[in-house]
Amino acid sequence: MGRVKLQIKRIENNTNRQVTFSKRRNGLIKKAYELSVLCDIDIALIMFSPSGRLSHFSGRRRIEDVLARYVNLPENDRGGVVQNREFVINTLKKLKCENDAAALVKSFNRRFVGINNSYSLWSNA
Repeated sequence: MGRVKLQIKRIENNTNRQVTFSKRRNGLIKKAYELSVLCDIDIALIMFSPSGRLSHFSGRRRIEDVLARYVNLPENDRGGVVQNREFVINTLKKLKCENDAAALVKSFNRRFVGINNSYSLWSNA
């Protein structure tokens, strides 16, 4: 049997939220480490637990070095992922509108063919 898909929403109970964070933090750090090794990248994670405690992780380099590298980037080179995400969202919205319009045209064509066929039956009689 497969796993039940969890609904992603804020955990209201403080204790449960802290326990979930503690369990998932290690998994996130493991994935970050794997990504840094597999792709030979510099990575830094900074997390604050629900209770406010700091957790951090860096791959091959010190976290200070990775953050300094980020800070020294020009403003327009930062946040490329966010810009790409917005581009993807806008493109998906545009494609959805085009798809909806195409479906509407197809529906009208089906109705028109149906009306046209009905009309030809009446005119042949």
